[in-house]
Amino acid sequence: MSGARRLFLAFATSLALAAMAAAPAAAEQGVTADSVNIGAFGPITGPAAYIGLAGRDGAGMAIKEINAAGGVNGRKLNMIFEDDGHSPAKALAAVKKLIDQDKVFMLFNVAGSNGTIGTIDYVKEKGVIMFVSFASAPGVTWPFAKNLFRGGTTEVPRYGELYAEYIVDGLKAQKIGILSGREEYPKNEGDALTKQLQKWYEITPVKRAEFNIGDKDFTPQLLELQQANPQVIAFFGNPAEAAIALRQAKELGLNQPFFVGTTMVDQGLLTAAGPAAEGANGFALIPLLPGSSDPAMKAWRAKWNAEYPNLPASRPNIFDVLAYADIYVLAQAMRNCGKDLTTDRLIDALENLHDYRVGPIASPRSFAKVHHIGNLRLQPMQVKNGEWVQVPWESKRPSDILQRYH
Repeated sequence: MSGARRLFLAFATSLALAAMAAAPAAAEQGVTADSVNIGAFGPITGPAAYIGLAGRDGAGMAIKEINAAGGVNGRKLNMIFEDDGHSPAKALAAVKKLIDQDKVFMLFNVAGSNGTIGTIDYVKEKGVIMFVSFASAPGVTWPFAKNLFRGGTTEVPRYGELYAEYIVDGLKAQKIGILSGREEYPKNEGDALTKQLQKWYEITPVKRAEFNIGDKDFTPQLLELQQANPQVIAFFGNPAEAAIALRQAKELGLNQPFFVGTTMVDQGLLTAAGPAAEGANGFALIPLLPGSSDPAMKAWRAKWNAEYPNLPASRPNIFDVLAYADIYVLAQAMRNCGKDLTTDRLIDALENLHDYRVGPIASPRSFAKVHHIGNLRLQPMQVKNGEWVQVPWESKRPSDILQRYH
């Protein structure tokens, strides 16, 4: 080969390499120069619509505020929302549409555990980030998956630890009854409490009774519990079910204190149950409930009421607050990515986010390279004089949860 020919080939090769280096990287699905498409899903119809509607509205208000302030690194956030009807199959269909047809960048999940369990395997397969604002289903964060994150709610085993410790050490109960629903969320929490009572205290519940979602008569189950004579009754279901059960328990003469799951530590339960809720105990996922007179929550509620002036008195609920706070968590992580927003960079940014919260209304969120459980902190509460008030109790037992991630 002549010298001139070799020089020509070398020159041509260098030009090609320079062109490749200068060419823009392949566009990330759902990300443009001025927008980020986020796919969201949850139940806005069916028996759990109270969580999906709140999740949609809380997220929507946060997105509107963020966009009004200029977006994230010059990009506006756009939410595409799908109803999953509280069904694992419908949730999977919603996720497939959002990823494969709408081509969203990531998923924001406000489905609760029942819908979430239908989507986990597919989301893992696709590698799209799914940020789960509220679902305690264990599969979200264990086994560990790089693209799955849990925000405001914590992992089911952590509920079991805190519930067991508070009931036994805080309420001084040795005889515990459990009344739980058969669907994913309440079943998981009842199982977690049962397991932890045995593991830490060698206590077996004196009776566990179950019901179906939407049931309106808990008399048979309550009579079974009455016969077992527990010192505390732990109830896991939704607020409407809990309100009925609390009223019927009083009518039957069951005066034992009730302990309720986190979804029921909300103003909605007090409104529905009335005086029957007095003395109930539980853990809150947020430091300030929507009914709080704290100035930070009053200011947030004023913004919410201006945005949604015609919604029922039971709103906003805790799920409005959780979704609102978690959108800000995502926005902060995206902001930390700079202009080059990719799936890998957002995962890295989330894993390096520590003790971030939008304000006093939210619990801090922290993630790590080895686990993606954003919130391990819960606030014990009790109903006194018709209001949820904080209980001055702190867990003294070290959690076993994070040990399995190391």
